[in-house]
Amino acid sequence: MKRHPIRYLIVLLGCLAAADLAAAPIKKGGSDCLVGTDFYIVHFNAFQPPAKIPTGAREKRQALQRFCQRLPRTGTTYFGIDFIDRDVRSLPISLSVVEEREEDGSAMKTLKTVPSQLYPHGVAELKVDFDHPGRYALIIQFGEETGLSDDRLRIPLTVGLGGDSTPWLKVAAIFSLLAFFTMVIFFFVRFKNGEVAT
Repeated sequence: MKRHPIRYLIVLLGCLAAADLAAAPIKKGGSDCLVGTDFYIVHFNAFQPPAKIPTGAREKRQALQRFCQRLPRTGTTYFGIDFIDRDVRSLPISLSVVEEREEDGSAMKTLKTVPSQLYPHGVAELKVDFDHPGRYALIIQFGEETGLSDDRLRIPLTVGLGGDSTPWLKVAAIFSLLAFFTMVIFFFVRFKNGEVAT
């Protein structure tokens, strides 16, 4: 029975594409966040001013960098929040940033609170001073009824902890690369033993 090498090549290319897709978010990093619940979607990013005035071109580029949920250092941080759904522009919205316990994610301390108000242009800004590394969360409450979980959006943040906020992507990338190299070895062993016919 003849085996066609084109089928093996298709599988190899599929594994390689999967590995590249899994590794892409790790290589590029995230500068924008799009998060939401079943009812609300927001786009946000964070900006941390540099500790010193940038001089070189590279430092100037880094000074303009926007972050998502993983903030590299402590200090003053500015959040920009865009409410995607136009309907929420007529809803009162409150914002808060809380420090969370690492064990269960419960709130330990509130760093900043913006009382409930309307955002008719769909944009909110928030300035927070993080004085030590840790795990935090940006909480967005839509409407006045604070007891409804569907109206509450929690965005987890890590500040000054390093590492990656999406370890499952690394696992997926490693698994895809292992699958790719396994198929390469499988293909060449079969080819060497004469089991793949041209």
